[in-house]
Amino acid sequence: MDIRCTDTPAQPGVVFGYALNISKCQGYRDCVDACVKENNLGRDSQVQYIRVLQMDRGTRDLEHSEHYHDPKEVPVEGKYYLPVACMQCDNPPCVKACPTQATWKEPDGIVVVDYDWCIGCRYCMTACPYWARHFNWTEPKIPADQINPDTNYLGNRPRPKGVVEKCHWCTQRTRQGRQPACQEACPTGARIFGNLLDPNSEIRWVLANKQVFRLKEELGTEPKFWYFTDDLASTR
Repeated sequence: MDIRCTDTPAQPGVVFGYALNISKCQGYRDCVDACVKENNLGRDSQVQYIRVLQMDRGTRDLEHSEHYHDPKEVPVEGKYYLPVACMQCDNPPCVKACPTQATWKEPDGIVVVDYDWCIGCRYCMTACPYWARHFNWTEPKIPADQINPDTNYLGNRPRPKGVVEKCHWCTQRTRQGRQPACQEACPTGARIFGNLLDPNSEIRWVLANKQVFRLKEELGTEPKFWYFTDDLASTR
């Protein structure tokens, strides 16, 4: 198989942002499956960049949410669904915690990891308040016919055992003008991704016209991932 690894840099005039409509998310986890396939995640491991939390309506208690629900039995009455992944923070505590400078924030706002520099100390995992970083305890295994050959050096290229990885907003796609795999896979249209510097982008419209919130905003991490809902009663 011919695996192509690009090193496409951040595009000038672009800072990415993400928004998610909670009232549209039904917990199907199509986003999780699409992410695993697109980003060459090990099929025999528990590493998944996206967690779709099943929450009691009227609460935002992340610590006591259900992380593993049956996608064939959703939506559940009295519950709502909150997908969580890397928030691509403007003030990322994971970056500050890394002793080898193996992780940093790119000009387009994406926090990346150079797997060749990572020593697997997992300090960044401890520093991240969103459970967004994952350690490869085993050699990732992917059937040959399921490998995505279109890779990016700071994105979905195959990773070795003993390094930390995370969501990178599909650099191999988004830096080519495409949408992240999770956004394309969402069957309900709950996910909105775009350029925060473009005043005509859909995400800018959402931020200007919807009542949005960010997770653990009080920590000063400045996430570039917002949530909103058409049903204000769902999370209150």
